[in-house]
Amino acid sequence: MPATLPFINQALTNRGPMMDMTAYPHHPNSLFSQAGFTLVELLMALAIAALAMSAILVANMGQHQSYNTQSQIADARQKARALISILRSDLLMAQNVNIAQAATMALTRQDGVAVTYTWTAGDTNGNGIGLEVLRQVNGGSPDVFTEGIDGIEFYYNLTGAPPTNNVNPAQLNAITSVAISLVSRADGPDPHYQNTDNYRNMLGRDWPQPNLNHGPPNDNFHRRFWQETVTCRNMVQ
Repeated sequence: MPATLPFINQALTNRGPMMDMTAYPHHPNSLFSQAGFTLVELLMALAIAALAMSAILVANMGQHQSYNTQSQIADARQKARALISILRSDLLMAQNVNIAQAATMALTRQDGVAVTYTWTAGDTNGNGIGLEVLRQVNGGSPDVFTEGIDGIEFYYNLTGAPPTNNVNPAQLNAITSVAISLVSRADGPDPHYQNTDNYRNMLGRDWPQPNLNHGPPNDNFHRRFWQETVTCRNMVQ
């Protein structure tokens, strides 16, 4: 071991002076720089973040509005479909019609069940929606069948007589089909929508209900107009 010491000493001598790792000169662009953000840079970052958040908020509001609109339209459609579906079923089974007026129709089905439909502008169940179609079965208490029906009209086609929305008792057995027209309304308003439609019955005449025959509603409710003609194939002639 002692024989190697001269070579080690010579190697250390040739290295030159040892570098001090703590003696790096400070450079403003160095990785070890302690400089922070300036006030201008912070304000620019905040402005960019605010613009990004605003864009996200606007996009979210647009999606929410689109969802609300589609939900309101679907609500109005569903009401009309449900009401017309049951009306069609009862009329196809009708053996005779007992009352045939514009907003009231009473019939007796082949199975002996007596059904009466009546449109009313009242609020039977007190929930504030009003404008209901009531359904009464076998002389019982009228139940709210569909809410948010702004207007309904039964128009009766007769054998040997012109169509009418008010059939006298002597012509009840001459009814061959019933044309159903109705306007359904969504439960809630849409503040971004203005209803300026002018509703008429299927013959282009004013509705028998006063809330629909004075021009456009000019409100924020989505509505849908529906009509269907049902043949009374089981009527006793």
